[in-house]
Order: sequence, then C-alpha cells, then structure tokens
Amino acid sequence: MISIRNLSKHFGSLVVLRDISADIHKGEVISVIGPSGTGKSTLLRCLNLLETPTGGSIVIKGIPLLDKHTNVPKLRRKMGMVFQSFNLYAHLSVLENLTIGPVKLLGWKEDEAKRKARELLKLVGLAEKVNSFPDELSGGQKQRVAIARCMAMEPEILLFDESTSALDPTMVSEVLAVIRRLSREGMTMIIVTHEMEFARNISSRDFDLYAMQGEMEVFCEKHLLTKRVSGFVALITEEVLCSSKGAPVDLLNENLDEHEIGLKLIRGCCSRVDYQYEDGRNILFLKVLTA
Repeated sequence: MISIRNLSKHFGSLVVLRDISADIHKGEVISVIGPSGTGKSTLLRCLNLLETPTGGSIVIKGIPLLDKHTNVPKLRRKMGMVFQSFNLYAHLSVLENLTIGPVKLLGWKEDEAKRKARELLKLVGLAEKVNSFPDELSGGQKQRVAIARCMAMEPEILLFDESTSALDPTMVSEVLAVIRRLSREGMTMIIVTHEMEFARNISSRDFDLYAMQGEMEVFCEKHLLTKRVSGFVALITEEVLCSSKGAPVDLLNENLDEHEIGLKLIRGCCSRVDYQYEDGRNILFLKVLTA
C-alpha cells in the first residue's frame, strides 16, 4: 500500500532523515518509536507532503507521490492525519467540524455528511457532543473529534503524530481506545508515539529500540562488559536492524556510502558481525574489540 525507498530530508545542513526504506501493507498498524528529535514526525509529514523530501521515493497504492504529474490533493484525501494540537475549527460546532470536509471537498450533500458525522461521533463515544464547540470539550474529547473528522473523509490510511502527548493519563486512555477499535476494523495506521506498551500491543510490527537497549545493558552488566562495549553493542544493533531489513548482512565487507557514519564506527569496534532473521527473531552475533 505504501512503499518508501531511500527517503531523505534535510533542513539546510541538518540531516533529519537518511535513506529510509519501508513497505507498509493494507491493514497494518506500524508504530514509529524513538527519542525526540529523530525525525519521526518529519517522516509522517513527508508521507503527505506537508514536508517535501530531499530525496528518495514514496509510492502510495501504485502512485508515485513525488512525481510532478501526480494529483497530490486527490492522493492526500486517502490519508487522514491526527496532530498533537487537535487543529479543530474553534468557530464551528463538532458536527460542522466533521461535515465541512466531505461537503466542500468530496461533494457530499449536507444531509448525507451529517448522517455520517453522527455515526462517527457515536463510534468515538461523543454522540452527545454533536452541537458542542471545541472550547467546551476536554483534551481527550477534542482528540477523539479530530480522529472522527479524519474518518469523515473516508481515508484508507491514518497518520497519528504523537496524538496523546498533550493529554493527561485519563484522557490518553480515551484516545487509545478509539485507535484500538480502528485497528480491529482493519484501518491502515502509522502511529508516532511514546506510549510503549500500547505500541507493542497494537502494532503489526515495530523495532522497540528502547526495550532492546535495556536488555543489552543488562546483558553487558551481567557479563562484566564495560560501558564502552555496551555502547558499541547498542550502536551495532540499531544500525544492523535498520539497515538490513531482515536480510542477511555482512557489515564488515560491504561498500559503504561516505555518509554512513554509524556503519563506519561498527567497523572500528568489531572484528565480526553476523546477522540473520529466522522464525520471527532477529539473531545477531558480534565479536567486539575491547581494547
């Protein structure tokens, strides 16, 4: 459904995304996890061209997004995006927030748009708020309205940009419950989140680098390996998983691009790196130089 190849994004001399490749299939739920400032939100914004990629390609349902002949507004209608800050129209009621898009962009009749909007508000548990205005809602309610507004455009893909980061724990659970329901109904979703347990439970697949790093630190401490070696192991694991995409790889003998700083560091701290993916497990063998 979505094919990303060698995607990069630069802001001047700052490289935010470098050589990102991924395939996302219909009905999958993909969580994008990592520290702040690593380009997670930028990746989502590149997928619907809120940011223009510096290089690479994005193909959505067989249509090249970056081709100059592509009807980008039409393709965007297949993707809904839920932001951190809700972005509801403050001067419109909840019902009007949901109907304005289908009426003006999809050409629906107003009665049809209102019927669909009421169904969606019932889906997200806000049927009684149909005539309320955004400033009369809690943060969790606003975010659920934002999700319903995206769904009103009948998208095939939903992008969530840390949609619970501005909410307190009680409100977070309200929003996550709606996302779980959409997942059960087969909606294709890409979710940027720091809710680790939620991401692990709902995702079709993800690389939870936080959890892996914790496991590696425990292993290194148990075997009396130094912090320096522990850092090397964490670096190697992240680079191998992100660059290999499940294929066998020999990082010590590959030709490297001049920008592949991480892989160059691996060559300086390892005498052997073997990686393979078997039966749903990542198997990594390392011989680390301790000197």
